Amino acid sequence: MKRMLATLAAITLATPLWAEEIKIAVGCPPVPACADWVYAEDLAEGLREAGMEAKVFTGGALGKDPEIVDQLSQGLLQVGLTNFVMINEVDDTILGFLAPYMFDDMAHFFRATQDTESELMDGIRASMQAQGIRIAGLPGLGGTMGVFNAKTPITSVEDMEGLRLRAIDSTQIELFKQWDVQGVVVDMPEFSGAVQQGIVDGYFNPPVVALIFRHTEFLKHYTDLGAGTPFRSALMSADWYDGLNAEDREAVDAAVAAANEKNRAWTAKSAEGEIEGLKEAGVTVSELEDDALEDFKTRSQAAWDVLMPEGEIDAFRALAEATRE
Repeated sequence: MKRMLATLAAITLATPLWAEEIKIAVGCPPVPACADWVYAEDLAEGLREAGMEAKVFTGGALGKDPEIVDQLSQGLLQVGLTNFVMINEVDDTILGFLAPYMFDDMAHFFRATQDTESELMDGIRASMQAQGIRIAGLPGLGGTMGVFNAKTPITSVEDMEGLRLRAIDSTQIELFKQWDVQGVVVDMPEFSGAVQQGIVDGYFNPPVVALIFRHTEFLKHYTDLGAGTPFRSALMSADWYDGLNAEDREAVDAAVAAANEKNRAWTAKSAEGEIEGLKEAGVTVSELEDDALEDFKTRSQAAWDVLMPEGEIDAFRALAEATRE
């Protein structure tokens, strides 16, 4: 009996952690326009090719973002795709990568976050690691950000007079103040109702958000500001990752690298078709003249000191300049 128990114990200890199914949590539905789902499926495919079992759970089946992060930190879940806000709650330096007009486009963002070693990203990774979470990547969503609203075409800051925009948090409200626009913090699940009730008139988001959630049914005006590089966060359990042997960790690293590379290509392709998708959905798409664009840039940059930690602006400027083509 003792010999049998010893043998069973040895087998258990020798069993790799990934012998159990690797769960990948995604909040959005399984639709091709959702970057999280596409990234998760690409990652799962890479893991399966390495002989691991992996399954993607969509539609928030494993919990909302805070619950996903909690499970990751405790080693109860292997991988989760969440809003970047989950990183922001640990290290608000991440906001600099989203700041309007800091980076020219998503290709510039990827060069700064994936292709270049920087103290900014190293610091953010270390902050998350201290919480038991590894950053696998910062997947892109498609094109840069603009303003949707249900009332009027916008071709200048002045056209926004009287509008109220849904804000993610208080820092975004500070950005809207620079545009002379009122912001109201509204959770995304309550957004449609907030528009119907007249609480808000629109939001500041990339085109893909309105397309995924079909907000184009009532947000009939979009202006492409090119303001901000939107991204999500692909997170892994540090306990799970650190418990892998060297060979398995290498396989996970390869699958993650492949998913990140595929996301770059997917982001560029998605951005190409978004504006046409909005037009097909009956949305009026407006563009800014050069003077109006410069006005938005000047006003937005005035909010940088509240959109990122004090003292980090110069570091972000330096990183942006070093990675600009």
